[in-house]
Amino acid sequence: MIEFAITLALALMVLIVTIQFAIIGDAALAVTQLAYAGARYAAVNPGYDGSKISRYMRSVASPAINEGSGANLKITLIPRAAPHSIGSSLQVSVVYDLRKKVFLPNPFLGISFPTTLSGIQTTMVSQ
Repeated sequence: MIEFAITLALALMVLIVTIQFAIIGDAALAVTQLAYAGARYAAVNPGYDGSKISRYMRSVASPAINEGSGANLKITLIPRAAPHSIGSSLQVSVVYDLRKKVFLPNPFLGISFPTTLSGIQTTMVSQ
């Protein structure tokens, strides 16, 4: 019985940490995909400024990171002003505040979890 209790406790800790990392990984993938979608949208719509692109990005963001209509997202477009000339470079940056997704104490048994995730994509205006 004692061996079973120790084994069960260890197995549950491993399971809980694995679930936490899966949630973080899902959010990281969503942030990267959102940065890519925003860069592509900005590249094919050179007349749109940063606020229009940001609104679009919040509307297409994954539910994994879009709670509260994107309240935890910080989206930056460089250069922000429109129009963008053909062949010019655009950089889209997404920063996501992850603190509400981390349900374990940070650090947990020596494992530190990130508190923010970021993704950056650079593209050229194509139209």
